[in-house]
Amino acid sequence: MKEMGAAADDLVLLVEVVEAGGFSAASARCGIPKSRLSRRIARLEQQLGMPLIKRDSRHFEVTDVGRQLLEHGARIRESASSALTVAQDSLGQPTGDLRVACPVALATALLARFAAGFVQRYPLVRLSVVTTTGRVESLADRYDIVVHPTSVPLADTSMVARPMLMSRFVLVSAPGAVEPVDDPRALSQRNVIGWDYMGASDRWRLTHEDGRSVDVAVSPRLSSDNLLVLREAALAGCGVTPMATLMCSADVAAGRLQIVAPGWAPPPAQLYAVYGSRRTLSVAGRAFIEEFEGFLREVYGVV
Repeated sequence: MKEMGAAADDLVLLVEVVEAGGFSAASARCGIPKSRLSRRIARLEQQLGMPLIKRDSRHFEVTDVGRQLLEHGARIRESASSALTVAQDSLGQPTGDLRVACPVALATALLARFAAGFVQRYPLVRLSVVTTTGRVESLADRYDIVVHPTSVPLADTSMVARPMLMSRFVLVSAPGAVEPVDDPRALSQRNVIGWDYMGASDRWRLTHEDGRSVDVAVSPRLSSDNLLVLREAALAGCGVTPMATLMCSADVAAGRLQIVAPGWAPPPAQLYAVYGSRRTLSVAGRAFIEEFEGFLREVYGVV
């Protein structure tokens, strides 16, 4: 019986290692020393009499048997998580581990201040905020909550997506870097900073507040999927870039940035709190979502 329990634990560790893409990353994520993780997986392989992960200094590959065991390990982890949630909920107050994933720009602009206040209000909660640029579909299986912005509907119905904030965008540049324009098609002849999140950094789909739309072909010398990179480049005078109003309103008000094409904007992005529908949110998880929504309402006025 004891051996079965140890094997189940090792299966869960196998899932952690594979999801993280290696022993070092898994060690950093779950707080277990790399050497111990390696020994536990080696013990599982010895019990089975076959390798589960092929690894050397350059390669990390899961064997066919390893992939088959991943599903079992994921179910064990989910069952254990549900059991812990039931126990924590019986206390009636937020407690235990809570893992939240969020894009780095949003973590900096939105989540950092809220997270600090949240753990101060609930000292029994151990909150882990991980910044990421990964797909929400894969992240939802690894984290309790994924804070996710998107301009298109989420297609995966196995997830619960709670709308939190509609984030609107404008086109900005440093004053003097680019002259403001009435017709955004003139931007095809201006210096621009591309945003890969829009799908194609060399073509911008813009909509006017009166309903008109236009596609603008641009030639960015610099592009990124990270709004923080775009903001710094704009402040440095590199050109025009799309920017979330929640990240640039203070810069515009202070005169550090200017709106280049008034009335024209990229599509807005809906900010969601996403979690797997098969995973029961703990008291801490529910408190996090409800209070984060209240924080957004208080700071930005609209949710």
